[in-house]
Amino acid sequence: MRAELAIATRGTGATPFARERSARRRIDRFELAVLGVFAAVSVWVLALDLWQVVAHGRVWTGTDGFFVIDQLQYLAWIRDASHHVLASNLFVLRPTPSDYFQPAIAISGALSALGVAPWLALLLWKPVAVAGAFFGVRAYARRSLTRRPERRAALALGLFFGSFTVVYGSFGVIGDLFPGFLSWGYPFGLMALAAMAFALLAYDRARSAGTLSFTPALLGALASSLHPWQGEVLILVVLGAELLSRRDWARTRSRLMLPGVTVLATGVPLLYYAILGRFDLSWGLAREAAMHSFPLWSIALALAPLALPAAFAYRHRPLSFLGTLTRAWPIAALVVYAVSASGVSATPLHAFEGITVPLAVLAVEGVGRIDWRLAPGRRQARGSAPGWRRAPIGWAACLRPSRRLVGWLLVAAATIPASAYELGTARDFMAPTPGNANFITGDEGRALAYLSHDHDAGGVLTRFYLGALVPAQTGRRTFVGNCAWSEPRCTPRAKRAQRLFDGSLTPRAARRFVSRSGARFVLADCESGADLTGPLAPLTVSVHRFGCATVYELAATGPSAAPLTESPVHAAVRAPRGQQRRA
Repeated sequence: MRAELAIATRGTGATPFARERSARRRIDRFELAVLGVFAAVSVWVLALDLWQVVAHGRVWTGTDGFFVIDQLQYLAWIRDASHHVLASNLFVLRPTPSDYFQPAIAISGALSALGVAPWLALLLWKPVAVAGAFFGVRAYARRSLTRRPERRAALALGLFFGSFTVVYGSFGVIGDLFPGFLSWGYPFGLMALAAMAFALLAYDRARSAGTLSFTPALLGALASSLHPWQGEVLILVVLGAELLSRRDWARTRSRLMLPGVTVLATGVPLLYYAILGRFDLSWGLAREAAMHSFPLWSIALALAPLALPAAFAYRHRPLSFLGTLTRAWPIAALVVYAVSASGVSATPLHAFEGITVPLAVLAVEGVGRIDWRLAPGRRQARGSAPGWRRAPIGWAACLRPSRRLVGWLLVAAATIPASAYELGTARDFMAPTPGNANFITGDEGRALAYLSHDHDAGGVLTRFYLGALVPAQTGRRTFVGNCAWSEPRCTPRAKRAQRLFDGSLTPRAARRFVSRSGARFVLADCESGADLTGPLAPLTVSVHRFGCATVYELAATGPSAAPLTESPVHAAVRAPRGQQRRA
């Protein structure tokens, strides 16, 4: 092989090994097709939104995902970061510190300060996340497996594997286990997955060379900053792999700097998040609100078609340290899930984001190590039919294409049905519905634009429906709008606001509620059933009507009188249509 490479590269000025490395890095047609499909899947929800704008003239709010409340949270951070670099919690009317730093949010905030719309500043991360995830999974598969069909199968499974399960009594697919779902409005999670994959590859390369590299540390810190769960998994993977390779400790004792630097750098952002949760009231309450359980058996059922063949790989000793890292990854994810579900952290499902990458590699490796033929020279089993001692060489050669076809049919079965289901669900889920802030009326859009350009400072009291939009669209604080951040007493306050706008409160109770809220503006959307002009007349200094939407400007009010504690915590567990896809 090396002689052939030498002849092929004679006169080209390239060494045979450089030529071989270049061939490995070059993307082939199959990989290019996978990238194209992955990119197409990533823009599916965006295309559905734009179709509503073009075909039906709807007013789109710039969201790009199933759960618009999460995208509107990102947009609120970007809007606030455009003024302070550090973001604060705008989903309450009381003052909150500007102490949240996230590198992608800060960059988007800088773009927004230069005049780029916050929704576009967030959307620009989509191609970065999609390309990073694709090349990260591709590099991981290429480094882990030797044969081209195996690499291709691992790439397809790592990006598109999906299986059906039961979540809270409903049949469906868990979105966090599907990388394409993360591209629908969750670019930071997808970029954290890419950073983690490249960090593990860089770590393996540096450890094999016996050198100290800061690349794994920097990528680990980036993963932790973007999505802390992937940083936690990365630390446990590195430590677990080193423990599993303890036989090499005597030889590598002088190289302990590599794991030490990697773990330390990856842990610094995690320490920062821990400090936020401890000393920032909003972050502490948000963590409490997000403390919900997610059934592990549902995750196990969804991953079983990939995890069962992956289990065969654990029967064999890994041939490289990267193989050890890969085996440690699922175990580390399970540990992070358990810790997050215990009350120490929150949103345990995030620990399994990207789990299809190691499981895909292990599944392909495990199936490839199964000897499907009887061993040479093995005696015929007693009582078996004659002629089945061992498949003749000629027969084996004939059966290879059939086995390869069966393998690709299995890969297709593990990727296409669930992907098609997700795309179909997205089409139904993203259709405009009452109370969903992905689309609003033109009058509501004009009212929000007025609040955005009005120079008088002050927060906004509105229904939960538009409250989720107020920080992203106007940069103002809102009374309620996100039950992870509109704490404490999010649910009771949302119900109280609903009663105000549907006319259930007496005029006196309405004035008392509005004056105690601390809001400077009251925004009535097009679905509000009550005309608040009369009840709020003693408090208002101006009324601005925009068709079916109205903005009431109040006299200067004092701070919000809302209590700072709530027991029990009312947390919104987002499980529309009975399927909790993202916690």
